[in-house]
This record gives sequence, structure tokens and C-alpha cells, in this order.
Amino acid sequence: MLCNAYLLEGEMSARTLPLGQVAHIIGQSTDPRSPRGEDPLGKALRDESDNLMLLCAQQHMEIDAKAALDVFTVEWLRRVKREHEDRVRHLTALGPERSTTVMRMVGSVHGNAVELSRETAADAVTAGRRFPLYLESYTRHGVEIDLRHTPGERAAAAWDAETAAEASRHYYRQATKVIDDVVRHQLRPGIERDSVQHVSVFGFARLPLLVYLGSLLDDTVPTDIYQRHRHEQSWAWPAEGGPVTDFAAHLVQAGPGGNEAVVVVNVSGVIVHREVPQELSGLRRYEVHPMGSQAGPDILRCRASLRHLEETLRMLLARLEREAKSVRRLHVLPAVPLSAAVTLGRVHHPQVHPQMVIYERLAGSYVPTLEVGRVSD
Repeated sequence: MLCNAYLLEGEMSARTLPLGQVAHIIGQSTDPRSPRGEDPLGKALRDESDNLMLLCAQQHMEIDAKAALDVFTVEWLRRVKREHEDRVRHLTALGPERSTTVMRMVGSVHGNAVELSRETAADAVTAGRRFPLYLESYTRHGVEIDLRHTPGERAAAAWDAETAAEASRHYYRQATKVIDDVVRHQLRPGIERDSVQHVSVFGFARLPLLVYLGSLLDDTVPTDIYQRHRHEQSWAWPAEGGPVTDFAAHLVQAGPGGNEAVVVVNVSGVIVHREVPQELSGLRRYEVHPMGSQAGPDILRCRASLRHLEETLRMLLARLEREAKSVRRLHVLPAVPLSAAVTLGRVHHPQVHPQMVIYERLAGSYVPTLEVGRVSD
């Protein structure tokens, strides 16, 4: 119960074995040697379920060790038992349609990394009334894309503007191979055999890679994208009911006709006109921004805000199909939170929409780093 170990299977033999041990919160006996046995609880009640816990052998020994009795008090054990039972009741109340396959992509952003463990993701998922499904073929850690050891990952933060374009091509080539491999060999086979019917995505990595990951997610599989909330230090979406942000997309510069256009996505920050690279300054340009509020890093405070941003991005791409049919390449400058980057990639359809060239701010300048989709004929 305390360590959440699976107590019906041997770790070394993989055979079905009853490994759990029944432990008493208040000792079964009133003898002074019985752990916590001096409690006044009646002897007839000491073998009742309220006074029992199921533990692994090691933790059973530890809670009963004389040197640790001041830590593992009756009050502490009862509280832990109650919290565990409440969690189990919550999970067992969820039907199979509430299961989800957890997908985590872990890297660093400007040299910084965050804690994004299996447990962190599971807590966020269960708070949203789903339970994480860890298929054995994906290992017990779910679908994980680990970019922390990709060559050039840490050096990327120190690139200067002159070498950024060349260095980024090599780094992103390596990183996208890692992403492709996991999606191809873990996620897609599960989707094809109907083992994966819902996906929960957690991503902490450089923005172009989050966009790329989103572009690989099958739009036919229901998907929830999670956001890290800085104030709460949590990945769980707050309960609905808070302030919801709407978004809009505007044509800010008509520009000449042609097969290229620019989209500036101002959500977590603002990219001003002078920051648009000189070679893009004359192109047709659209801007996505929040309505009625300032762009900022904590603007996506609830799931509904992310849904509104997704709708706005979809409408923008549909608008391009109607009024700028000649456009074959979109230069995208994103100032967005993590979840919005994944969403940007997910709304893009490689067979329908123009190729996206994702820019990244490096050493004070925006440089092209990664292409999503191909230039259509």
C-alpha cells in the first residue's frame, strides 16, 4: 500500500505469487513488544479490516521496527490507509471508457528541466477523472520520449544567431528521429490493435519539437494535452469554472501574392513587428492573440482556454485554404505555452495544409529550426 508495489507477481520470476502481508496498525496483542499495541483499542477489534493494511514484506518490517515507531504512529498509518482507500475508490469508480494511455516527452528548455515522472502524469490524469493505462508492451512507464541525452540538446541553449540555423538542423534531425521511433514502434501499434483509445500528452521540450510531436498524433484518437502550471507546480488542469480566454486570428499585413505567408502566435508572449526576420517582413502575415486579456505565460489557466485556442488555429488554417490558396509554406513564429505548441502541431494536416516552418528565438533572433509537413505541389 505504501510503496504501491504490485503484490501478485514476482519481480524476478514474473510468476503469479501472493507477496502481500497483512499488517496491524495497532498491534494484535497488548504485549509491550507488539508494535503500537499499547493503544486502548479493544482486542476484539484489532483483527477487523479498519485496523489492517496490506504491505510488502520490507515495509511491513519497517513500520514495525522499534527504532521507527515514533515515525509510523497510529495516526500516521490510519491517514495513509484512508488516503490510499480513497484513491482506490476513485479509480474503481471509473469505467473502462475513462482509461487513457499516458505519453510523456521529456527534454530541457534553455538548459532547464522539470520533474515529469510517471507519477506526476498519473496524478494529473486521475484529477481529470481518467485513469492511466500502462500497457506492458510500452514498459511500466508508459510511452516515454526521452530527449535528455540527444546529442546537442544542452548545447542548443548556447547557440548564437550566426550558427543557430546550421546547428539546429543537426540537433532537430537527431531529436525527431527519437520521436519518430517511439511513435512508430510504441504508440501507433497500440492504436492499430485498439489498445490505445485515448491519449494524454505531457511535454516539456523545446517548442519546435512539441509542435512536431503534435503533428504525429492521430487526429482520429481522442487526445488530452496537459499544461504545466507554474504557480501550482502541477500538471493537473484546474477544475472548470475559472476565467476562460478567447482567441482571435487577424490578417495584419496583406503582402503580395505568392506561395509563402507568416503566422505569429502571441499567446504566452508578444512578438512585435521588428522581431520578424527581415526576409519575412514583406510577406502576408497573420497574428493569433488573446481577446480581452494580455498575452502571458499563465494565460492557459484552464482546459477550455486551450480548446478555444485550438478552434482559432483550425479556423485560421481553413481561412488560408479559402483566401490564400497559393500559399504552400507557412513561417510560424510561436510565443506559446507547452500545451499550445503540441496543439499547433496537432491541428496541422500534412496532406491539406501548407508546410509549417517553425522558428525559435535564439540569441535574440528568430531563426528557422524545424519543418513540419512537406511543400505541396
